[in-house]
Amino acid sequence: MLFLMRNLDQSRRIRQAMLVTAALIGLGVLALAIATADVTVAHAETRPALKAHPLTAEDEADIGKVDAYLNGLSDLQGNFLQVGPDGSLAEGKFYLRRPGRLRFEYTPPQKTLVVADGTWVAVKDGFSAAQRYPISSTPLGIILASHIDLVEDTRILGVQRQPGVLRLVLQDKSGNAPGDLTLVFDQPSLQLRQWVVTDAQGLQTTVALRNTRSGVKADNALFVLQDEQRPGVGKP
Repeated sequence: MLFLMRNLDQSRRIRQAMLVTAALIGLGVLALAIATADVTVAHAETRPALKAHPLTAEDEADIGKVDAYLNGLSDLQGNFLQVGPDGSLAEGKFYLRRPGRLRFEYTPPQKTLVVADGTWVAVKDGFSAAQRYPISSTPLGIILASHIDLVEDTRILGVQRQPGVLRLVLQDKSGNAPGDLTLVFDQPSLQLRQWVVTDAQGLQTTVALRNTRSGVKADNALFVLQDEQRPGVGKP
């Protein structure tokens, strides 16, 4: 029974980390806000693994533009909206400082606080102790890096184009962060419209940011989480 309970607890933590990662991804890559996001919730069953396809010259050119866009981001802050696999909504404020640092403050009744300090991602829910995950075990290791090279650092599963839209489907090369990430950009302006994190069971979480401001430096204390901190503590 003890062994079973440990396995259940580990599964819960993995799922929690995947859902939190969905929110964190957006902070490293979004410069403009969107107000709504379309979400498709998949059935909770293991889906076939996606395979990478050879990149064309056009694919490589578009990926190079995305790399330049991501590498040009530094300080960013604003509001976020998160849509979970079950259609549930959560919102709050975010602060970003590349490389390596970000903060997500969820609005009540949610009691979640997420902080990345350059090495660890800490997730705190209410009065419980913070759970910490290495940044390298999430897609944050790529997005918050000092230099981003998607071809070198990720498996690119697809580059999809429709009138006015560019989609990149990415996967962690190391296998430490299961599932995949879809980034959706407007074309030709290359503004990120939405992103979707899909876990190994096909469950999807979508995040949108609003009222973003770039070039505004947040207080250093926002990127440090002590276990005794509570959600909302440390605001500038």
